[in-house]
Amino acid sequence: MNKGFAEQVIKKSHENVNKCLQCLKCTSGCPIASWMDYKPNQINRMIQMGYSDKVLGSSVIWLCVGCQTCVTRCPMKIDIPHVMDSLRQLAVKEKVSREPNVTMFHQLFLDSVKRWGRVHELELIGLYKLKSRQLFIDMQLGQQMFLKGKLKILPEVAGRKDVKRIFLNGQNNG
Repeated sequence: MNKGFAEQVIKKSHENVNKCLQCLKCTSGCPIASWMDYKPNQINRMIQMGYSDKVLGSSVIWLCVGCQTCVTRCPMKIDIPHVMDSLRQLAVKEKVSREPNVTMFHQLFLDSVKRWGRVHELELIGLYKLKSRQLFIDMQLGQQMFLKGKLKILPEVAGRKDVKRIFLNGQNNG
């Protein structure tokens, strides 16, 4: 148990998970709760209790799609998707994720945004396929997307300097 874990999460996310009433409204509204190893309310409780290993090693932090349904239902207005983003960052930093391909995809996605100012899908897919060693799985789908113009050889770049500044500020803020 990590007694300072809740404070660490609060500091990183700027969301006070200690306000959680365990009313289950977040979980009952979550469209993907049935696929999670722990439900959103359980994650909040485990954060409060200091179970950092279970929380950072869970699949739920990678499954949350950020739909905001939980936030709209929460009487305490806890932004759970923002908490999940912060938990993903902590899991990557501490190298404790049990979802190595998801973690790798997450990092490749952020690297692409950092490099181009937006995600470059063709680069992202190519690097992911190489690093995950899943080169030929769903190759026909990729070909179809490319032929239909859905995957550009070069990304359409706008605001590249602004995005780089965001990443630099994020590194300075921890």
